[in-house]
Amino acid sequence: MSVPKLTHVAGTFLVQASGAFLNGAGLGEGENRNVTIPKTFRDGRDLVPYVSAQAWKRWLRNTLIEETGWMPSVLKPIGSPSVRGTTTKISGELNPVDYAEDDIFGYMRAEKGQGSKAEEDEDEEDEEGAKPEKGQRVKAVMRSSPFAASLMVSIRKSGWQGRDEAFVHLKEGTPLPYVTEFYNTHLQAVFCLNYSRMGVFSNIGDRIELDEKLVDDFIKDNKVKVLEDLGKSGKKYGMADGNARAIRGRELFKALALLRGGAKQAQFGTDVAPKAIVMAGLSCGNPIFNNVFDENVDGPVIKVNLLKEIIKDYSEKLVTPVVIGLRTGYLKNEEEVRSLGKQNGSEVFVMTPIEAARKIGEYLM
Repeated sequence: MSVPKLTHVAGTFLVQASGAFLNGAGLGEGENRNVTIPKTFRDGRDLVPYVSAQAWKRWLRNTLIEETGWMPSVLKPIGSPSVRGTTTKISGELNPVDYAEDDIFGYMRAEKGQGSKAEEDEDEEDEEGAKPEKGQRVKAVMRSSPFAASLMVSIRKSGWQGRDEAFVHLKEGTPLPYVTEFYNTHLQAVFCLNYSRMGVFSNIGDRIELDEKLVDDFIKDNKVKVLEDLGKSGKKYGMADGNARAIRGRELFKALALLRGGAKQAQFGTDVAPKAIVMAGLSCGNPIFNNVFDENVDGPVIKVNLLKEIIKDYSEKLVTPVVIGLRTGYLKNEEEVRSLGKQNGSEVFVMTPIEAARKIGEYLM
């Protein structure tokens, strides 16, 4: 019986957001038009604070670049401006070979008429100024992100609200009031990295991941190689450097453990590095550690019985130990978590969050 391969890394983490404002929603409504409010969604009668996946993935991208010194895939306008002279399209470098950020987080450059055949009198040009030949299918350069992320959601649904009422005192005249709403809670998020796609680029069908204008140079420079040739349907390419994928994956998890970012840091100064994190390598793409954190009257906890059940159900899919990183004194059932030991044949390792990030990286080959 063959040993299943690690294809994904699934995980979840918890951020301590005490007196925090990490993702803004602008001004409140009605009488609160002078109140700056955080993003919330309604769950029944409750308003629940959250941080968008787009926001915290931007924090992660920035942390990754800061920690590694890798070249950033800078967003810039592409194509022709609108009739009003405004930017209509943006993209990063669209180069997952030289820019790890593009490999991990994906990109898109849509083309007018993508998927259809170019017409003879078609006068639209692609972003590089090249005109598709008649009968040639218009293809978009598009790579969905191998790193999937949920919202970062408050585990406290009520009693989280605070208001910072302040004034700007002028040299002359009446002080100007301003109000900022903030929250006291803990925010949990779920993620799943499709590790099997990192360093692998599929140019099959109408959507291509590796810009065909760059492919010949990449092969000539021995940066990529053909992994699979399907003839007219296309090809699948892979990084020629067999270590690139593992290096990128390891650095990604190190950056996650050191996560930095968030709105109004000058006013609320919140450390968004996870205080608790749970991760494991899998042979499937299920983000299995959903809703693992909760809060009781004493503070945040890991739902240990739920975690045991997950480990039991996915024991045949788990290809690494379950690695848990904890900041000492943060979880109120810390001792129970530290005593988990072996569960249904799967080891459970407990260490600090940064040690946990390094540990899961050891399983990336």
